[in-house]
Amino acid sequence: MVRGGEVNVDKLQEIKRNVAATRGLKFTNEVAVEIKKKDEMREYLEASLLEEYGDEKLGNISLAYAKLGLFPREFDLKKILLDFYTAQVVAFYDPKTKKLILPEEMGAGFAVGAVQFLAQRDIVGEMVLAHELTHALQDQHFSLGDRIRPSSDDDKVTAFRVLAEGDATLAGFSILLGRADPQALTNVGKMLEGELKQKRSTFTDVPQALIEQLLFQYYGGVALVSRVLGEKGWAGVDRLYASPPLSTEQVLHLEKYFDQPDPPTEIELKDLPSLFPPDWREIENNNLGELMVQVLFKEFLSEDNGKLVAEGWDGDRFVAFRRGDEVSFIWATVWDSSKDAEEFADKYREVLAKKYGSDPKGAQTVYLERRGTRVVVVEGLEMKHVEENIEKIWQGMKLEEMAFTRPFPASPDLP
Repeated sequence: MVRGGEVNVDKLQEIKRNVAATRGLKFTNEVAVEIKKKDEMREYLEASLLEEYGDEKLGNISLAYAKLGLFPREFDLKKILLDFYTAQVVAFYDPKTKKLILPEEMGAGFAVGAVQFLAQRDIVGEMVLAHELTHALQDQHFSLGDRIRPSSDDDKVTAFRVLAEGDATLAGFSILLGRADPQALTNVGKMLEGELKQKRSTFTDVPQALIEQLLFQYYGGVALVSRVLGEKGWAGVDRLYASPPLSTEQVLHLEKYFDQPDPPTEIELKDLPSLFPPDWREIENNNLGELMVQVLFKEFLSEDNGKLVAEGWDGDRFVAFRRGDEVSFIWATVWDSSKDAEEFADKYREVLAKKYGSDPKGAQTVYLERRGTRVVVVEGLEMKHVEENIEKIWQGMKLEEMAFTRPFPASPDLP
């Protein structure tokens, strides 16, 4: 597909025509292609990473989630991401430049490697091009670039990425297999989901929080899109972009997206300066979502505990602060029921025992309280100070369910 630093233009155009025909959408603009050497790919990825976050923000994210327990201490997020993507990213579509970035030599990254295993033949070039050209098509029709930028609701962004990756993966498979019928794609998708889940354990040097978030976009995406594709075809997939899932919860439990919609609850925390004085600087303000709650509990307890606790999630807000080398955070959560909230609080106490078992001083800077369906955790501040000021946080907390319109009418007879 790429030889001597040049792309096979005829093959590229053939795949592009197949992508448009398969997806039933026309390319409204040309997609420029840029070939890069391995070191140039890493430089490009680093520049993109720094443009989105910056060195300081990446460092702060590392500190915040290390304090929570999702990352190890003294974790270099920038290096880990660059090493991982340099090794695993075969090619990519850049929505900022509207270019398809290809390496001089294509290897099989984690997702394409799984596909190649299932296909039992060398399909790296055509599969990669079909997948990434589908992303270009998504960008032209559904504003992909505007909807995958980092935000203060990363769980929502991940849910949208799930849709985009599931679409691109199954479109690539359709082209690879000669425009297979929806049921065949659904069956292949289930096989791919199993392959990707097995790959979790092969990434030993990368925190599971990062691996799970990335792989979930593919196996969760295949499960999401294959369900719609089997029932309503590619036109049905297009309709998902008008009302995509708003959380990883709606992907983990597809009935909460399609059948009995359960949009997440947004949490706004007010009066935070009363809890965190001016010498504490905010370094992260985001939410975890059900997927990352699962991962957190798996890290300290077990996979079964992670799933059991997380499935009652309804919304959360995580805000971290830094003062010199100290890091503290407040994590407010809301649950489907008081029972779910109580279960979370009880299991989180077990997490705390493991986190601070050898650090009694750290254990003395933990506040945890449940009120009905809400639970608030504060770590890293003196207990007396928290107890004197936490009531303002409870009283100022605002909960609001996200606006959501189901992607298809309730009647199964409608197309």
